[in-house]
Amino acid sequence: MSRERLLGILWPDSDQERARHSLSQTIYSLRRDLGGDPVVGGTDLKLDPRVASSDVGDFHSALAAGDPSRALDLYTGPFLEGFFLAEAPEFERWQEDERTRLAKAVTVAAEAVVKETAKTGDPSRAEVAWRRLASLDPLSGRIALGYMTSLAAIGDRARALAFAREHEGLVRRDLDAPPDPEVTRFAEKLRRELRSAPPAPTSAAEPASVEPASVAARKPLEPLAQPELLHVVASRRRWLWFAAAAVLIGIAATYLTIRVSNHPASLPLLAVGRIHDAIVRDTADQSGVLTDMLATSFGRVRGLQVVANSRLFELMRPGSDTARGAFLEAARRAQASQILEGELSYAPGGGLQLELRRIDLRTGVVRQGYRVRALDRFALVDSATAAIAGDFALPLPAGTFAELSTSSPLAYRLYEEGLRSYYQYDGAGAYRLMLEALKEDSNFASAAYYAWLSGSREVAGPPAKYLQLAVRLAPRAPDRERLWILGTAGSAWEDPAAVFFAESLAIRFPADPNGQFLLGGIKSQLGDYAGAVIALNRAVAIDSTAGFMGAETCRACEGLSRLSQVYIAWDSLPASERTGRRWIRLQPRSPVPHMNLIDALERQERWNEVDAELRTADSLEPGRHNFRTQRLYHLVRRGDYDGVAREAAAALYDPSQVARLDARWLWVIALRNQGRLREATELLRQRSFPVDDSLLQAKATVDFESGRWAAAIADYAALVAANQRSDLPGHRARGVSWNLTLEGTVRAAAGDTGMVRRIADSVEVIGRRSLFGRSSRLHHFLRGLLLAKQGRHAEAVDAYQRAIISWSEGFTRINFELARSLLALGRNAEAIAALQPALRGAIDASNLYLTRTELHELLAQAFAAAGSRDSAAAHYRAVVRAWERADSQFESRRQAARDWLARAAR
Repeated sequence: MSRERLLGILWPDSDQERARHSLSQTIYSLRRDLGGDPVVGGTDLKLDPRVASSDVGDFHSALAAGDPSRALDLYTGPFLEGFFLAEAPEFERWQEDERTRLAKAVTVAAEAVVKETAKTGDPSRAEVAWRRLASLDPLSGRIALGYMTSLAAIGDRARALAFAREHEGLVRRDLDAPPDPEVTRFAEKLRRELRSAPPAPTSAAEPASVEPASVAARKPLEPLAQPELLHVVASRRRWLWFAAAAVLIGIAATYLTIRVSNHPASLPLLAVGRIHDAIVRDTADQSGVLTDMLATSFGRVRGLQVVANSRLFELMRPGSDTARGAFLEAARRAQASQILEGELSYAPGGGLQLELRRIDLRTGVVRQGYRVRALDRFALVDSATAAIAGDFALPLPAGTFAELSTSSPLAYRLYEEGLRSYYQYDGAGAYRLMLEALKEDSNFASAAYYAWLSGSREVAGPPAKYLQLAVRLAPRAPDRERLWILGTAGSAWEDPAAVFFAESLAIRFPADPNGQFLLGGIKSQLGDYAGAVIALNRAVAIDSTAGFMGAETCRACEGLSRLSQVYIAWDSLPASERTGRRWIRLQPRSPVPHMNLIDALERQERWNEVDAELRTADSLEPGRHNFRTQRLYHLVRRGDYDGVAREAAAALYDPSQVARLDARWLWVIALRNQGRLREATELLRQRSFPVDDSLLQAKATVDFESGRWAAAIADYAALVAANQRSDLPGHRARGVSWNLTLEGTVRAAAGDTGMVRRIADSVEVIGRRSLFGRSSRLHHFLRGLLLAKQGRHAEAVDAYQRAIISWSEGFTRINFELARSLLALGRNAEAIAALQPALRGAIDASNLYLTRTELHELLAQAFAAAGSRDSAAAHYRAVVRAWERADSQFESRRQAARDWLARAAR
């Protein structure tokens, strides 16, 4: 880029001399920080690839050199996956364009490799190229057939059939169509071949031993049976980001991330089954403990995928964990391809001896055998881990197992029993056992984490101190547990760093649904709904393949519930409805999925279906008080305010305090929608209800709508002060930025623009510290209010659009003010498009702060301005009905609606 253009982009407000000086200083800083001269050229400047290279540059060089195989190896995933810049829509558009362009280029490279391998007859290279094509276009029948053919050519018909099933499910779900007939015919051909194949040999020789406990002295392994061919693909990703100038030169900092990982595609997914303990023969049997220790330690081997023992407990039917074959069944449900089983005994000459067999779960063939010896169980686990890592030619994990878990056998025994209790739905028992484990070893990170997880469900008040302890101890835990603890804690505490732990967990351990669930939840918090849908669908797919056991807890169902809510936030109601119906098919006797479906139906105003689902849910669990709450919610959305009054008046005498509080909350919302603010104020003043933040939030809103500016500002200031007392920075940032924004909204209405500007600056700084995506955008809304007051509506529109995180669930006042500015600019159709999703949004939560009647009123004006008389009339009639008994301050607006309807009728 030329120096002149660079100066205009980076220092547009500076004079030429000052801008040139700034550029010189920047280049000097880069030279100093990088220890070289990254910028070369005279009039035109560019990065020197010898100092600052990138994987994208190497990729293009490989293509230019006619080396598609190297280009294919360099492309390890979507461009800048997991990286984003807040409040930079131009960057997002550029990033998406680059991502699309690079994906097309790698598709061409993969096609070239496929053609080349067809000539040279190299099936392994062909399989890699077809696999890459299948990941880029998973819906293509031609590519699916090519990939299956390449797998069959290398003798992996089982994986070809597994891919066929995955492809068929994807096509039916996304395209609502059957797969390509050629794919179906080829899959059937492979099934016939597998059925007619001769059985594999099952004889085995005497296993060799891995004698010493130390890794350095380990002897080479001798196979028990012919081991399978292993193909480990190493991938290296080098990302170089120069902030502020993206690809050109960085003026702020240089970020270099190097990721080295083993590609798990060709490695088996291992599970550890029951280890027979021939040493301990009484009721203190520790074979289950050894199973968990081995699974956890094997999971430390980078590149090896191992089913966590907690996952196996989760997939066992309640009470079946001690039954013969329980581990085998759970391993198959977890989609493991191989399982390790064995015996623990005394070693000749002293110490302990562990013999393991690695068994193919599909055929029952023993793939490999191992024998390790050590003086204690912890050293035995380290030796077995070294043996497994060596067998798969993978690097040994750092440190010993005891250093990363606990050196106390009793603590581990208590932990393993607690783990079993937790996943057999005995939260109270799990909590007690985890506390006992912590008494034995206060530095046991996993025990502290599960103490929080089980205690938060069964004990009054979540024992947050155990989560804090788990986070402090997390560096001592194995990688999977460390990432899970830090990611979960970060999500619970709304720490922006949580996304990095969740992404690492999901990438490092793709067969574990926990990482996908966690990533999906965090992506949703950030407002990345597309990313959330991808992660949650992966989690549901993993759990669905495990099979639904009819237990009281259904992990796939939890995923569908989250997925449905993400679709609602994304304003994709048909997708939310389809997801809700999938959930009902999994749990037809539970009322919860019906309640979930009701949410999507209500927003589409399909009232008859809503009534039917409510009756069904009530019949499945009669008398459950939240059905009454749901009916009230339904009546408010429907505009049946007389029905709300009847139901709420009765609910105020419900034995359940929760039901009484819900009734008051929804009745206040209904009264606000009717413009009956005096009655809402009286209801909020009733002393029969406890004073809490929700009461103060409702009071502040009614004060604002009643024109009591000083009272509303004082209410929000009190809420800000309460938020500031939080010990969690993420929670504090979210609460403070939100209530400051609401205070700023009141001050803007009161004309205090100077204070609004100062509040906007504070919200901008504070909001960045929250994981919640809305927080960092709210300052744009306040700046939009200031611009609109100055009549600068075009700029206000841009500010409001930057503030939106969800069109239906973000903050309906943003939609409202955006539409007002659009109408002032004569952009009527855009105003309608901004307001309609707000009516589909919730009636409380972030949408509490504007009534549905006001939305109807502005929509009526927008439709009238656009010449859509029938639509305008429908919304004006809603205004007239709602404000029939409104306070006097609404009379003129109601009369204006009646006058318009009268004119339209004439």
